[in-house]
Amino acid sequence: MAEREIKYRGLKTFQIFSGEMKSVWIYGFYLKRGTYGDPGPQAHIFVYENGYEGYRVDSKTIGQFTGLVDSRGKEIYEDDIISSEDGRIGVVEFHNGCFVVNCGNDLKQSLYDMQNWQLTILGNRFENPELIINDSVVPKKNDVAEELSKPAYETEWVNGD
Repeated sequence: MAEREIKYRGLKTFQIFSGEMKSVWIYGFYLKRGTYGDPGPQAHIFVYENGYEGYRVDSKTIGQFTGLVDSRGKEIYEDDIISSEDGRIGVVEFHNGCFVVNCGNDLKQSLYDMQNWQLTILGNRFENPELIINDSVVPKKNDVAEELSKPAYETEWVNGD
C-alpha cells in the first residue's frame, strides 16, 4: 500500500494596501500553537522554504489532504465540493475514520471506494458557499456541465512540500 502524504491547507485572509481583503491557501503541516501576545493557541500552517515559515490561518478552513487527486490532477482536500462521473455531487469530509463524500440526505460514500472514478473538484465550502443549500450540495443552475467548465479555484496558492 502506498503511503499518503500527510499535509494540510488553511485559508489566510489579510488586508492589502488598497484596503481590499485577499485570501490565499497555505499548504504544509498543521500546528496549533501560541505566540507572544496571542490569547491562546492559534492555528498555523508551516511551510518549508529555506527554513520553516509559519502562517496563521482561519482554523475553520483547515482541511487534510485525502491522498487523491481529481481528473485534472488537483489534490482533493477535506471541504472540497466534488462531482463524480455518475452525477453525484458532495462535500469531502472525515467521518468515522475515513474520508467520505457527503451528498446530503444522510448519503455518504467512502472516497476511497470512488478513487477509480472520474472526480472533479467544483470548489470548496469556503470560497463557493453558493453551492451548498440547506447542508446539501446543489450545482448552480442545476447544470453540472457548466460547473465543470469553470476553474476549480480562483485564489492564489502557496505550496509547502
